[in-house]
Amino acid sequence: MKPNESEPNRAPRCVLLGRRCLTCGACGWVHCVMTAEEKATNDRVLERYQFSEAERLVYESAFRQCLRRESPASEFRAAEEPDLAQAEGHLVTPVFVETEVGTN
Repeated sequence: MKPNESEPNRAPRCVLLGRRCLTCGACGWVHCVMTAEEKATNDRVLERYQFSEAERLVYESAFRQCLRRESPASEFRAAEEPDLAQAEGHLVTPVFVETEVGTN
């Protein structure tokens, strides 16, 4: 991520560059695909909490569904320019999915 410098009078913001983005087919919410390294970093931070098996399942499921509508990631599609334009200025949530998700 890097600050958007094209509009100096606007508040600083970050832009995701070179990232694969997916869109929820149910609601149009845009999600950014996490790398395995990013997911591992998140997992390590949470180790200190010693999640139970049920808590771990809830944590893992959050990365495989739309956080807005709870639609499964298997229903996501590749984000297109109109999706990304609509998401500008909004929160883009992370997902950790298999490579083929969003390619159909």
